[in-house]
Amino acid sequence: MQPLYLLIVAVALVALGTAEVMNDFSSCINFFFGEKPPTGFEEAAFPIPEERHPDDSAPDCLAAYQQRSPAYICQKIPNRNQSYFATLYDRGRRIPLFSAYLLEKNPACDMRLGYIRVEPQLVHRELSAESQREDDAKKIIEEYNKGKNCSGKVKEYQEKNKLMQSQAIKDDYNDAGKHDYDHIYLNPQQHHSHTEFCNATNTFTNIVAIHKHLSINKWKDYDEKIKHIMQSTCEQMYVITGAVPSNDKKLKNRVYVPSFIWSASCCVSNTGQTMHSEGVLLPNDNSDKMQTMEVNQLEEKLSTLYNHEIKLIDGC
Repeated sequence: MQPLYLLIVAVALVALGTAEVMNDFSSCINFFFGEKPPTGFEEAAFPIPEERHPDDSAPDCLAAYQQRSPAYICQKIPNRNQSYFATLYDRGRRIPLFSAYLLEKNPACDMRLGYIRVEPQLVHRELSAESQREDDAKKIIEEYNKGKNCSGKVKEYQEKNKLMQSQAIKDDYNDAGKHDYDHIYLNPQQHHSHTEFCNATNTFTNIVAIHKHLSINKWKDYDEKIKHIMQSTCEQMYVITGAVPSNDKKLKNRVYVPSFIWSASCCVSNTGQTMHSEGVLLPNDNSDKMQTMEVNQLEEKLSTLYNHEIKLIDGC
């Protein structure tokens, strides 16, 4: 079975998107102003929910066994030796804590993919770094299970269970509309003009649930506002957008719904001089109470919400 497993993993390398799960952001540090990622979020992440150990194969066969939370993800696409943005993913809550990216000046991509991908490396680090359609990810996990002698009769080792244990999947968001939720991409496609950058955003590791009202009003307006600032003022704009998890609201009793959405941006000239920076904070409800402020003020508010010090953009 080993050659077949290797063949399936090799085929995965031509998939549309990839995401490499790392121990830090050193491989995609360029998406942070001054090459300094935010600090303080690591303490906020929940650990991976524990599962029972069905047998002696558990260390190899359980999803995300003894993996750290949060996960550092350098989002990539195949056949390109570069990252397209960075995500800090809370494995325990199954949502991103933030995504960091460089906003592009030119007009946005026209079309979004018709599906959202999952990340095999959140299940087992030795799986392909390629993010996949859910059915393709299940096939990769199935072959891994065969190679590791993980019994398909054990619920914890089954393909869908492994995906659900390690991350959010399509089923989690299917009925969100019935509860007045939509979803947004922390790194939105409309902030990119190159197809590969747009496609890389289309992953559940970049998605959070947001109140329907916000999705079509305030947050969309803010996305358009900073795009205009970039086009009129900046040579380069660093953006970090994140979500503050609520304590009790969940989709399907699995995926945490944010209590707040926030963003911080830093605009620089072609000489590296800071031209503009700002932060925004918006409760995830229908109140429309968006607050615009200095980045250091946003850091203070987030520090209060998280109950420990948060730093976002140093020196801008």
